[in-house]
Amino acid sequence: MGGLHNGHSQLIQTAKSSNLNDRSVVLVSVFVNPLQFGPKEDYNNYPRNIDQDIAIASKAGANAIWAPSINEIFPGGPDNTFKVQAPKKLQSQLCGSVRSGHFDGVATVMLHLLKHVQPSFLVLGEKDWQQLVILRQLIKDFGLPIKIRGVATVRDEDGLACSSRNQFLSPKERNISLALPKTLAKAAQQVLKRERLDLQEMRCSLEQKGLQVDYLEVVDPHKLQPRQTNQHFSLLAAAVRCGSTRLIDHTFLMTHKPIVAIDGPAGAGKSTVTRAFAKKLGLLYLDTGAMYRAVAWLINEKRINPKDEVAVKQALKGLELVLQPSKDNPKVIINGNQVTDAIRSPKITSIVSLIAAQKAVR
Repeated sequence: MGGLHNGHSQLIQTAKSSNLNDRSVVLVSVFVNPLQFGPKEDYNNYPRNIDQDIAIASKAGANAIWAPSINEIFPGGPDNTFKVQAPKKLQSQLCGSVRSGHFDGVATVMLHLLKHVQPSFLVLGEKDWQQLVILRQLIKDFGLPIKIRGVATVRDEDGLACSSRNQFLSPKERNISLALPKTLAKAAQQVLKRERLDLQEMRCSLEQKGLQVDYLEVVDPHKLQPRQTNQHFSLLAAAVRCGSTRLIDHTFLMTHKPIVAIDGPAGAGKSTVTRAFAKKLGLLYLDTGAMYRAVAWLINEKRINPKDEVAVKQALKGLELVLQPSKDNPKVIINGNQVTDAIRSPKITSIVSLIAAQKAVR
């Protein structure tokens, strides 16, 4: 809707890097949609600076920017067009519960925009998670041949989620607004530690810090219906007002860190990619290939034929295998022997596939 910022730049850069071929074009549409504003909302005051938007979009890599007029999208005016109604269950909570008709307006204008552009690929921000879920459903239900990619919320250095409305905040109000991302981040850590989460206490804390809470809810990330905080994966979303500025934000609640499996043929770079991925997300890196190599080392040390499955199975009795996390590769210890470097030898590499394929080993 204009007022482009770093978050929008990230969307454009993502679209640019996702080009399907050399002739692909990244188009940025800018349209302040009157249908998604309520009677007392800030439609007239919403940030509009097309020259600045063009500059930001161009710098981020957009090939073109399209800023249609209201008559171009709604000939005869918004009141003389058919409206699309978003599924009631998807808009009964969060912003949909306090902004009547908002997502109907979003869905209606998106159909018009997509009809005009006919894109093959659509990049959307995850900051408004509810909107992303509803638009995914829209594209699925209408059978539109469009792939959607969501981009995680982009934040400024102080942690506040990027928003066109942030420019309305005074320095004092911006400082007060930081209570929102800090509170959500703290809640995510509490749930990960299996600590009890008290939403009413969180609401009171936000209000005591000067924020008016529109909603603070835990919902299913896909169905957007209420759920308990002790579920493995939930969405904690909030909308607050700081002065006259409305801000939204969310975090995901997980009772334990995710498990990500990366597989592929030997020599494909699985370990390198997985190690970098784990570091980026703060996850524990578990190299299962090192586990198989350790067993292969043991079989070689015992001078057992790696094709003798009976002898291999017998050698596994009482086996103690330990992986100790370290800065780079985890230390590998088998039956008290530290074999981190030894398992990378050509000899072990030559037999590890035979060992790893055996049922008893797996």
